[in-house]
Amino acid sequence: MSMFTINGGFTGLAASSRVRLARNIKGYPFRLTEQQHSEIADKIFAALKENPTIGPEFDKKQIIPRSTEASQLVEEHLISPELAQNGGWLIVSKDGGVSIMVGEEDHLRLQVIGTGLCPKECLETANRVASLIETALPFAYDERLGYLTACPTNIGTGLRASIMLHLPMLTAIGQMDRIIGYAGSRGCAVRGTYGEGSQAVGGFYQVSNQVTLGASAAELTDKLVETATTIIDAEKKAREQVRSQNEPALRDRIYRAAGTMKSAYLIDTSEAVQCISDVLIGLQMGFLSGMDAQKLYALEERIRPAMLTGAPQDRDKKRAEILRANTSGIHPQN
Repeated sequence: MSMFTINGGFTGLAASSRVRLARNIKGYPFRLTEQQHSEIADKIFAALKENPTIGPEFDKKQIIPRSTEASQLVEEHLISPELAQNGGWLIVSKDGGVSIMVGEEDHLRLQVIGTGLCPKECLETANRVASLIETALPFAYDERLGYLTACPTNIGTGLRASIMLHLPMLTAIGQMDRIIGYAGSRGCAVRGTYGEGSQAVGGFYQVSNQVTLGASAAELTDKLVETATTIIDAEKKAREQVRSQNEPALRDRIYRAAGTMKSAYLIDTSEAVQCISDVLIGLQMGFLSGMDAQKLYALEERIRPAMLTGAPQDRDKKRAEILRANTSGIHPQN
């Protein structure tokens, strides 16, 4: 296990957690040239490499605009669609747990990802890495406002913490508008799988903080966890509601999804993700066994379009092969 691996477990229907800190380097203008982006990336990389413990964990790569690699990194949640479109630099740990984008809206965006419900642990790691960088490269900071950012909505902590939740039943029974309203009342937002402007796929949603001023990063993270926990409880109740209303239909949906994953010769992304979502429900509700839920969720990343090569039908064939090879042990529970 890498030193940056954070595992909160696939408990409470939380698939993953992420913390991102937006920072700008003191003495540089907010809008940078490509040469200045490269210069800052070099300085950040050098600052990390000076630490003998974590330095060897990091690599640096240039992001070529609209390249296949850039698309894959978006699918892996390591860079933003904006960086993939415009290009820049990525400094990333070997396990992908820590990544630093250079050349996005701010000079740098430091991100830490963990599995399960673990935003507090992600924040601790992010703060440690940020402090190491700040020792060599002081950040733009105002005593009254906090960390200065390109967008006023990020000023203060510069924090965006998010938790990926699996909420298929709340989606199915039409309760997501109510959940979005509740999250908003708590200073949080509910977005699609890839964040702002994206669609929820397979019932996967990102719940994140909207407020960055007026509270510490730790306080904002605590509030996010409380909000996510309440939403998780609502999803559990929705699942029991659907079970009590028509368990045979629910089992049929889950078993058909498992059968498709184990047998399909061709399968597109949309159907595959929906099958993974349905089988996750089965594993979590005790209708299925034979596979770890976290491993199944990890498959969702491997089957995305940018992770496969070839023509559309070739990708559909490869996607089906991956699913068949990894789900053969899944079987119904009475």
